[in-house]
Amino acid sequence: MDRRSFLKTGLGAAAFGALSAVSPVNRGSLMAAETAAKKVPLALQVYSVREYASKDLRGTLKRIAEIGYKGVEFAGYYGNEAKDIRKWLDEAGLQAISTHLSVPALLEGQFEQTVEFEKTLGNKRLIVASGLSASCATDAGNQMTAYLFNEIAAKAAKVGMQIGFHAHFNDFTDVNGKTAWELFFSRTREDIIAQMDVGNCLHGGADPYAEVAKFPKRGKLLHVKAENEKGKHGACVAGEGDTVDWNRMFDISENIGGVEWYIVEQEDCRDGSNLFDAVAECYENLKKMGKV
Repeated sequence: MDRRSFLKTGLGAAAFGALSAVSPVNRGSLMAAETAAKKVPLALQVYSVREYASKDLRGTLKRIAEIGYKGVEFAGYYGNEAKDIRKWLDEAGLQAISTHLSVPALLEGQFEQTVEFEKTLGNKRLIVASGLSASCATDAGNQMTAYLFNEIAAKAAKVGMQIGFHAHFNDFTDVNGKTAWELFFSRTREDIIAQMDVGNCLHGGADPYAEVAKFPKRGKLLHVKAENEKGKHGACVAGEGDTVDWNRMFDISENIGGVEWYIVEQEDCRDGSNLFDAVAECYENLKKMGKV
C-alpha cells in the first residue's frame, strides 16, 4: 500500500468540498561527513514500519526506541486510543512530534476531536499529507487552497497547534513558472510548516535545496528519504545512493530552514530484508554522518 492509498482523501476534494542541479554524493563521502554540525533530534515516521504497527503498536514503539530514535511521527493509529498510545510512548521514552492526516480531520466537526487526540499524545503539529496537485495545479485552485489553509492555521494557533503540509512528487508541477509548492507557500501564513520530503521532491523533478531555502524557518520538519533506486520506490535507505547531497541538504535545513526534527520515512526495503532492517540502517547511516 502506498501513501496515497493510505491517506485516501485528497486535498483537492476536501478543500473544494469544504468551500537542477543536484550535487552527487557517494557512499564514501558518508564517512567523511562527521562535521561539527548542529545536532537535530531524529524521529521515525511510523508508516515506515506499518506492517508491525498495525499488529502491535506498543511493541513497535518499543523497537523504534531501541534503535535509537527519539521521536515518532504518526500516520494513523490502527484503532488504538490516545490514552493508550501516550502510555506506550512514555514507556518507550519517545516523543510524538507530529502526525500526518487528511484535510477533513481539520474541518468543522472533526477539528476539536483531532486536537483533543493529539494533545493527549503531547503533539502540537498537524501535517496534511495528501498531494497538492489536484487542487493547486491552477493559479485559482492554488489560491483557494492557500486561503483554506490560512483559515485552519489561524484556528489551530488559538489552541496551541500548528498546521503543515508534506511534500509528494506531484506537488512540484509547474503553475505559471513556479512549482505548485512554491506558489502555495508564498500565499500561506509563515507559521504553516513546509515539510519537505527530499526523495519525493527529487522524484518530482524539483530541487529540494532551493525549495527549502525559499522559505526560511518554515522547514521545521524534514523527511530524510533517499531518491528512488532502480525504479523501486523508497527501497534505497537514507544516506545512500547518488542522488542526494546530504551535507548540502542538512546545511540548508539547519541554517535556513530552521529544522527542529529530522524524520526518517522508508517506503520499502531491499529484497531479503524487512522494514525494521531498513529503518535501522537509516539510523546507522545518519549516525555515521554525525547526525546522532
